[in-house]
Amino acid sequence: RDKTRYCLRRLQQGFGGFNLSEITLRVVQQFMDERLESVSKGTVQREVSTLRAILYKSYREGLLEKPPRVPKFKRLKSRTRWITPEEEECLVKAAAPHLAPIIRLALNTGGRRSELLGLDWRYVDMKNRRLTFIDTKNGEDRTLRMTDAAFMVLVAMGPKSSGPVFIYKDRPMKGIKTSYNRARKNAGLEDVRFHDLRHTFASRLVQGGVPLYDVMQMM
Repeated sequence: RDKTRYCLRRLQQGFGGFNLSEITLRVVQQFMDERLESVSKGTVQREVSTLRAILYKSYREGLLEKPPRVPKFKRLKSRTRWITPEEEECLVKAAAPHLAPIIRLALNTGGRRSELLGLDWRYVDMKNRRLTFIDTKNGEDRTLRMTDAAFMVLVAMGPKSSGPVFIYKDRPMKGIKTSYNRARKNAGLEDVRFHDLRHTFASRLVQGGVPLYDVMQMM
């Protein structure tokens, strides 16, 4: 149920402004390409399968003259890309000033892009070194104990009592796709997706001896 709710929320964001007849193969393919920049193929496959079910139900109920052809792809083997400390430094140095703290925090919290951009100072407890991601992918809040590196990133930013943590030109940041793509290209790390920073966090925990169950809970 939680996965379906998450799929519907993403589909609403991607197609909420469209009429049914406007959801063409090209539009769906563009949605898939954009989503693959930040999530796994398995996630995109679930979202597109949900969309396909909606379109065919619309067709059966006479709301669509003909359902569009929806792209299909086979699931690839799980992607295991993570970055080394040296690659991390290259990526951060190549990043714009507003992006570098997001990269650092992603590597030290395992936060998804949407979770980081939605982070508010109200949910950052500097005294007890804890932060909370609100309404995460599974619909629940997730509280993490900060690493020293994560704590120092937030200290350098200047903690506040409330308001979005990440802002650009005095406005909450809504997306980082362009700036992140530029940073990874300039760093020579074009194969490193933003989601791989989350993989790196998990990998470093395991390498540091953290039990897998604890890693799962933190993720």
